[in-house]
Amino acid sequence: MFLGGLLVTTRRNITLKEEVYEEFCKYASKKGIKVSTWINIQMKQFIEEEKMIEEVKKKRS
Repeated sequence: MFLGGLLVTTRRNITLKEEVYEEFCKYASKKGIKVSTWINIQMKQFIEEEKMIEEVKKKRS
């Protein structure tokens, strides 16, 4: 969300398996990807997919 030209963020605690987190960091750091950036992208993709599914369901009914 943008508020007066500023990006508004929120902090959340998440639980991850340590080995998964470490392996992700190993590969992501090589590409300059931060965990929060990757999670934001994944969440946005999920939201868009869900919106598309809702639209298809609306058109069918």
